[in-house]
Amino acid sequence: MSILSRHIIRQHIGPFFFGFFVITLLFMLNLVFKELGKILSKGLNFWIVLEFFALNLAWIVALAVPMGVLMACLMAFGQLSADSEVVAIKASGISLYRAILPVFLVSIGLTFFLIWFNNYVLPDSNHRLRLLARDITLKRPTVSLEPGYLYEEIPDISIRVEGLQEEEGLSRLTDVLIYDRSDANVNRSIIADHGEIFVNKETGLLQVTLFDGEIHEITADKLQQYTKVKFPRYKMTIPIPDMVLQRRDSEYRGDREQSSQMMREEIDNNIKLLEKRHENLVKYINLQMKRYFPEPNGLNENEAELATEVIVPKKLLSTARYRNNIDKQIRINKNILRRIKSEKDINKSYSLTNKKLLVEIYKKYSIPFACVVFVLIGAPLGIMAHRGSMAIGGGISLIFFIVYWIFLIGGEELADRDMLSPFLSMWMANFIVGGFGVFLLVRTVKEVALLDFSFLKKLIPKRFKQQS
Repeated sequence: MSILSRHIIRQHIGPFFFGFFVITLLFMLNLVFKELGKILSKGLNFWIVLEFFALNLAWIVALAVPMGVLMACLMAFGQLSADSEVVAIKASGISLYRAILPVFLVSIGLTFFLIWFNNYVLPDSNHRLRLLARDITLKRPTVSLEPGYLYEEIPDISIRVEGLQEEEGLSRLTDVLIYDRSDANVNRSIIADHGEIFVNKETGLLQVTLFDGEIHEITADKLQQYTKVKFPRYKMTIPIPDMVLQRRDSEYRGDREQSSQMMREEIDNNIKLLEKRHENLVKYINLQMKRYFPEPNGLNENEAELATEVIVPKKLLSTARYRNNIDKQIRINKNILRRIKSEKDINKSYSLTNKKLLVEIYKKYSIPFACVVFVLIGAPLGIMAHRGSMAIGGGISLIFFIVYWIFLIGGEELADRDMLSPFLSMWMANFIVGGFGVFLLVRTVKEVALLDFSFLKKLIPKRFKQQS
């Protein structure tokens, strides 16, 4: 039996890694086509680009492993069935349940691995990825001059060149025109026959050296004065804000950047805060209600006087004062009502936040459990397919993963709208797909057709049956 178990597991290793790498490659290519152009336009070095895509690998791995399990089961059991090894296993008196058991146990191991991965590796990777993406967005692109066009990406500086020759780390220019608006009171234009530009990516400074040119200046409060200066050589140092990638840190973490323990602590803190706000609201309402339904024996002199004014105002107050007192009470009632509505909205907001956190907590366990679910689906489908080709395995895997993902996304959306419990929204896909997998497995072991179409024979006229 151990030989059979090792043989079946070996049959799955190759297809699993093949499917895992193919799926990872597809996700990565989609990410490259989507983000690479934006990243390269920022002038980032190779290691920053590599870090960005490496951090994206975390969420790709979390999705690719269950898909790899499904593809491996389809291909491996399909090949075993095509080679008549499944028939040989049955002929030896070994149940298909026993043949699938080793793969089932390995899938449980992968489930625990992904649970650990989703709680300790994925949150930190998502956090670092969000910070890096934000820093990349804030970074200015490198200076990219085009002959004949006015470059205005530098604050307070505009540059136009007629000729441009790029060399390693240096740009040679001809017919240079620079508008300098760094001083609001001075309109400065610089013209040069040729020049050089060096971008220091470490300091974020643009070092410009111009040759054989002129500087033209006019001051706003002295329009009658016009300055013209010729120069054989002129150097400028222009700072470019955010041209150098600045790595910023942040302690804030979103729901997908936290482990289950962090999110449960946040839920507990929200519940305690809600209880505290509820206590404060009750105290506020009780304090206000004493003004309407006071207990004279338990009040001090000032409160008793106020209570008497509230209970028997007609005996003590004039009509005008009585009306003013009623208006005051109405305003107090309205303030209480607004306070209650405000607290109700705040409670609803915290409740939705807690439900979203619970959705993310259950997701960290439901997606890894898909490894077990896909074994229940993949093994019987592979045996029934009688083929172990990549096309069959990949096609069926894609269909079932799309179905699984539709249930998962739909459940999350319903939970966010408070129409479904967080637990059911995240585990519904496993229950439905897994239940169908158990049904397939039982039918396959009993060698019963998936669907019985014998009832259709009754619909065929007898004369057609006799002819056939």
